[in-house]
Amino acid sequence: MEIINLANKKEVEVNINGKECIVSLTLKNITHFQDTNKIGLQEGLEKMQKGDLEMILKLIYSMVSDKNTGRVLGAKFFKDYDEMGIIQSLSPVITELINKEMPEAKSETEKK
Repeated sequence: MEIINLANKKEVEVNINGKECIVSLTLKNITHFQDTNKIGLQEGLEKMQKGDLEMILKLIYSMVSDKNTGRVLGAKFFKDYDEMGIIQSLSPVITELINKEMPEAKSETEKK
């Protein structure tokens, strides 16, 4: 018999101007990102690593959900907020979640 240990869902609760939200990288959020932007998550992450601020914003928009309904808030929720302020405030949370979600390379070959 194999023993399987499943990780808990990784999410961070945040309060954005009085609205209780959950920031997470679940299949729902990834699907929202890919459907909305017509780009795969991996390609989007590569663009972000190259400094594409618009792609960073798009990922943030897809990762933030209403705490009560679970509905992804999307770009419409953030339209009246300063874009650089959004990136500055939420990028550390996004980076933390992405790093938790990605598998860790175990050998030198995997690290390349």
